[in-house]
Amino acid sequence: MTLSVELAGIVGNGGVETDPAAIGARLRDNSWLSPVLSGHIDAMAGASAGSSLGVEAVVGPADLDQLSACVAAAYRHDTPITMLGAGTSNFGQSIPMRGGIVIELSRLCDIGNPAAAAADGRITVGAGALLGRVDDEVRAHGAELPVVTTTYAASHAAGWVAGGHVGLGSSTWGTIWDGNIVGATVMTCEAHPRLLTLDEDSVEPVLHASGTTGIITDVTFRLVPARSWVEMVVAFPRFDGAARFVVDLSEQTEGIRVAAAQEPMLTPAFTALAGDAANDEALVMTIAEAEDTDGVCALAAARGGRVIPWHGLGASRRPTLAYMVYGHRMLWVKKLFASAAFLHCYLPEARPVDQLLAIKARFGDLCLVELKYIRSRWLRERWGQAGDGVIFAPLVGMVNGRDDLDDLLAFCDDIGVAYQNPHTFFLDEQGLFADPGLLHRFKQEVDPKGLLNPGKLSDDEVRVGG
Repeated sequence: MTLSVELAGIVGNGGVETDPAAIGARLRDNSWLSPVLSGHIDAMAGASAGSSLGVEAVVGPADLDQLSACVAAAYRHDTPITMLGAGTSNFGQSIPMRGGIVIELSRLCDIGNPAAAAADGRITVGAGALLGRVDDEVRAHGAELPVVTTTYAASHAAGWVAGGHVGLGSSTWGTIWDGNIVGATVMTCEAHPRLLTLDEDSVEPVLHASGTTGIITDVTFRLVPARSWVEMVVAFPRFDGAARFVVDLSEQTEGIRVAAAQEPMLTPAFTALAGDAANDEALVMTIAEAEDTDGVCALAAARGGRVIPWHGLGASRRPTLAYMVYGHRMLWVKKLFASAAFLHCYLPEARPVDQLLAIKARFGDLCLVELKYIRSRWLRERWGQAGDGVIFAPLVGMVNGRDDLDDLLAFCDDIGVAYQNPHTFFLDEQGLFADPGLLHRFKQEVDPKGLLNPGKLSDDEVRVGG
């Protein structure tokens, strides 16, 4: 009996997709943002039927029993398993490197009792629960998720925890490693799959691990009191003023969901702002707590900024500013600079704006810069900055893509700017993990055959990446 037939017997014919073209369409994500990764993915797609990347089947179990049976079947057949959420990942996290099967858990979407969760300060939701729905439900009871991805409308809980790490709220509450994920249940990939219950102290090996270290079946999020958020765009004649305004916010205001400055070269890419901001203005996309808006406006005025009130998704049908920051920002920029390649940088604690301006001065119009901050003890410690506080984390883009990427990496090394390099499939080569061995050790415990998303850790025999 083939594995596909066995899977259909477990979940029913309607729960298994085996058509190569349909599989290829389902596997598309935003990895085209990397000119390095997209070249490898395109080559793999071109060498496979229907651009299916060699995947035999996409299967959607309805419950944990079906999931366990599917995993056990794949284990018997020595078949790789890649977990897939909503397909919103930017840098190949859910791209199968060795074919096999893909499992998606959209039907595991229970969110429990939001009212009780809001009172308890934590909520446990199924792997396939939509983050936007979770936030809406707990907000109705006076709580909110402290940090959510900008793709909250589509992203699944487990998909974001396994593939992302920051988002809206990170300027106040940090990353997924800063106590915002307080538990998870993980299924092992073995002949008889086990369910492991991880708490806040033991959950780290599955965070941002792309499903290589176990199959996340539910996630427990911390909740915080809900705030009323106000969106505004602040325009400046020069990027220097915009960047220093962001620094002012980090030092003098606590109620910031996001504050992201961008240089004037980027402004024309954000067509939703046409008519509100001039193409030669630097902009700061800001989402602030309602009670702090007067203070934010005063800081903006002190730096020569002009406040543009914004009502995203209101009567004007403008997009929310949430769709113009973090990962979404790259989508807008690519409209104007199709070949651009991006690097996630982390600036030294002393004179962060000057360091960013040094990068801009070195590369001029070949370089695109923005500036935001993340209030994260975890990231600060990762990059050698002790204690609580913020770390300035700009996204830097190179207009000519991979042709200039190595020069940017070398210059950052020369001036002491740290970075996370997303242009490799290998998690342990991106630079984000101080101890990649933690992933390797946990994977050996839960995935003895190495079947979970193979090709995403550097000790795998398949070598691909930038």
